[in-house]
Amino acid sequence: MADWTGLHEDLLDLVVVRLPSFDLLRFRAVCASWRAAVAAFTARRGQPQPDRPWLLLPTDVAADHDDGRLLVCRDREVPVATLPTRLGRVTSRRFVPLGSARGAIVAADDLGEMHLLDPVTGVRRPLPPVATLPLVARVEGLQVHHRGGGVAPVDALIQKAVPVPTPGGGVMVLAIYRQLHHRNQWATARPGDRSWKSVAPTSIPAVVDVVVHRGQLYANTRYGMMYVFPELHRLGSASPEIIPSVTRRPSAYVERSFLVASPRGELMQVELLRPVAAAGGEGFVVRVLDECGETWEETEDIGDAAVLVDAAGAVSASTAECPTLRPNTVYFAVDLEGETRVWAYSLAGKHKRIEVVEALPTADGYRPPCFWFAPVYSQP
Repeated sequence: MADWTGLHEDLLDLVVVRLPSFDLLRFRAVCASWRAAVAAFTARRGQPQPDRPWLLLPTDVAADHDDGRLLVCRDREVPVATLPTRLGRVTSRRFVPLGSARGAIVAADDLGEMHLLDPVTGVRRPLPPVATLPLVARVEGLQVHHRGGGVAPVDALIQKAVPVPTPGGGVMVLAIYRQLHHRNQWATARPGDRSWKSVAPTSIPAVVDVVVHRGQLYANTRYGMMYVFPELHRLGSASPEIIPSVTRRPSAYVERSFLVASPRGELMQVELLRPVAAAGGEGFVVRVLDECGETWEETEDIGDAAVLVDAAGAVSASTAECPTLRPNTVYFAVDLEGETRVWAYSLAGKHKRIEVVEALPTADGYRPPCFWFAPVYSQP
């Protein structure tokens, strides 16, 4: 039997520089010499090869069960992975993903606890409980009841929670939660905080998505208006700049609107328009923010980039670095009755081409919704 631990370090170095994030983590777990090769690589500020975003399918099994491992199938145009949705062995709790970015998932479990999870390494960092969100009175699963000025409590749901980078290399989570018959609320917290801090709703109405771009926080609204916060602290008292909304097509209803940075560093607004007959119809519109940060410009050419959209968010990838993905294309993942389907929507040309690239039958224990996840290497 070959002694893999005895491979020369020069050969290990040649292998390490060719590995994407997930493979690099598995590589370092083999033995001490392989772990040392990865440590030397990262000490030289080496970066793993880019990995394609994964389509995660939450499955109702425990992470520490024999069948509860993160399983990734990458021999497809878009990699598909099953994500265990139970925490703990003794007192198992089911969690629901609320959003992802920077290689982490924000999730809340059925006891109302919130977590920042790294599904690759298994590291879990605590976030404040759902009950500490401003105006929340009590928690019933992921449905919360809000206090309000002497009126009866109204139901509300967490719409999404997004981890964003902060100056100094930290991370902050922004939670967007919706009240019935009220504008969206949002709040911020860092791992280890005891409670969520409110962002005054009057400062930014109807927010549906947020992203940090070039050190500034951009907040997208359902009306197309964009708010820009130059700093991440004191968001509730800040006076954001406003980027006017664009003229939308009167024949189409904007069902979803997301913000995502392109591989080239541009900020894009990606909108799904309805009606979409069998995933066709109006389709997607992509706009790029100009260099001055003042105007949105609609485009049918995003170059060697692919945008991957789900029900709650979007990620992007370079097709030069991930050649199995199609350039100038929006991938759209959606849960249908009996299956999860992925469409590829080409932005080029007058007559848009739409093609089904995946049709995954619903497996036992599947807990929708599916979502895209961009793996990032981190030390376990």
